[in-house]
Amino acid sequence: MDDKRQRTIESLQRELQAVQPANPMVKEHIDRLNNELNQYVSDPNRSPDNLPALQNSIQEAIESFEGHHPNLTEALRVAINTLVNAGI
Repeated sequence: MDDKRQRTIESLQRELQAVQPANPMVKEHIDRLNNELNQYVSDPNRSPDNLPALQNSIQEAIESFEGHHPNLTEALRVAINTLVNAGI
């Protein structure tokens, strides 16, 4: 993974870890997305085929968090734009 994508995903992970939602369902959604990101980043044999699923998860999170967590939503948008601009 190139440096820009790596930094973007790491930034998104920091944002996800910083959010402390009161709603258990939101917390579960954040944890699930963070786990997907961790799996993607830590897999040395990651396949580009896994990226559409990751992008879908990020897009769903944007829709879910949009009104309540603006910083997280912006980090999610940056991450998905970086992946799209990389041709993924």
